[in-house]
Amino acid sequence: MAHFGIVLPNYGDGLSLGNLSASTIAAEESGFDSVWATDHVMVTDVHAPGYGVITEALVTLGYLAAITTRVTLGVSALVVPQRNPYVVLKQLTSLDYLSGGRIVTSVAAGWMADEFAALGADFAGRGRMLNEWLDMAVEVFAQMPGRVRHEGPTRIEGAWLAPGLVRQGGPGLWVAGVSDATVRRAAKTGVWHPTGLTPVQLAPMARAFRARCEDGVIVNRIAARVTEDAEGRDTDERGRSAVIGPPDYVVEQLRSYVDAGCDGFVINFGKDEPGLPERIRRFAETVIPSFA
Repeated sequence: MAHFGIVLPNYGDGLSLGNLSASTIAAEESGFDSVWATDHVMVTDVHAPGYGVITEALVTLGYLAAITTRVTLGVSALVVPQRNPYVVLKQLTSLDYLSGGRIVTSVAAGWMADEFAALGADFAGRGRMLNEWLDMAVEVFAQMPGRVRHEGPTRIEGAWLAPGLVRQGGPGLWVAGVSDATVRRAAKTGVWHPTGLTPVQLAPMARAFRARCEDGVIVNRIAARVTEDAEGRDTDERGRSAVIGPPDYVVEQLRSYVDAGCDGFVINFGKDEPGLPERIRRFAETVIPSFA
């Protein structure tokens, strides 16, 4: 069974408390595996039209944990290098405890230089910092609960991290992105989370990933929608890779991703348009059963 998740409307024109809640509940009731908040903290004017209105991703997961019981809660993708690395550890482990072990996050080095500048974070060293944080997180999760330590640039000596983890191994750590560095980084955690790739683009990168991590999992983020149109489309209104059309077409196209090496999908159903909960339910009824 392929993994299916949804991109939540925690930012942009679709953001409202009612829409966020209803979309999350629709996903859980329809049998989706996961729901995903998008992450930005404090963007500048140039990016405000897209990301100026946004709820903080980890705070959003805390709210969603209180209104759900089963579905996995994630961030796609958490930009760790623009945050305090120790606080991120505490936030994720606290969310693990409060959600009953339902937290997963994809992590990324980040791409928005002006947001790093606004937050006083080191943009040039972001890749190195993310690599170090991943090493630290895996080591610390294995030591919890109680006294933890880590040798390295982000050193921990004699600090406590508790309560204990509910999910064995700690919150799931995926690595997001489409660069060669991302593929190498994803081999550390075992889950690669690309976005916007076509099957032709995905296939060679999937082979490179599994050459480093034989049992690695690939969950692709993509725009998709079931429509009444007789014919399908492979791009959205902005020209980005997408799967849009009648159910049979959507199933066929998603299967081409599976053939290219994909194990699942995190899907953007058009989060800014009215009727998102209905689109979520329709997809669950008409597409997901074909992947059972």
